[in-house]
Amino acid sequence: MMWTAIWFVVNMLFVASVITLLFMHRFVTEAAMDPAGVQRLAVAKRRRKIVSFVSLLLFLAMCASFLINMRLNG
Repeated sequence: MMWTAIWFVVNMLFVASVITLLFMHRFVTEAAMDPAGVQRLAVAKRRRKIVSFVSLLLFLAMCASFLINMRLNG
C-alpha cells in the first residue's frame, strides 16, 4: 500500500512538472518573438531546460515506483 501512495504522489508531481514545462515552452516562444528580449530569451531557455530535466527525473521515478508497486502488490 505504501508504494501505491508513493507512485500516486510522484505521478501528481510529474503531471504538474509537465504542465509547468508547457508554460515554460510558451514563455520561450513569446520571448523569441520579441527582438529586444535577448536576455529574457536566454533566461527562459535556461528555466525550460531545468524544468525539462526535473520532468525527466520525475518520469523515471514514476516508472520505477509503478514497477515496484506492481512487483509487490501484483
